[in-house]
Amino acid sequence: MKKNEGNKHNPYTLMFGKEPKNIISRIVQSDEVYNTFSSDEPSQQIYMITGVRGSGKTVFMTELAKRFKKEKSWVTVELNPAVDILKDFAAKLYEDSRFKELFREAKINLSLLGIGVEISGVSPISNIEVA
Repeated sequence: MKKNEGNKHNPYTLMFGKEPKNIISRIVQSDEVYNTFSSDEPSQQIYMITGVRGSGKTVFMTELAKRFKKEKSWVTVELNPAVDILKDFAAKLYEDSRFKELFREAKINLSLLGIGVEISGVSPISNIEVA
């Protein structure tokens, strides 16, 4: 066997973000997740997607996200774990035209030990990704 011959048939992409030459079809698994979450009474509330580096976890999630984005009743949001996830989530919901007016009309009342604050009609959050 030649020195580089062993890597020629490796089905995994070992470089982050590099699209593989051959994508392993996961139609059954994709349909299972999609159909479960699309059900009126889902049997699962969460799925854990695991695998070795380069095995297609991100590709699998991206394909699912594309399917859900096509559905008008679904909202898909890509979150960055390097920033405050709740703020990131709220900022990205605000940027969705379906929710912008709800945020503008919302009133938030907070009070603690007799001190209170009310926020209304203000853009809730912005971050560098949304900007």
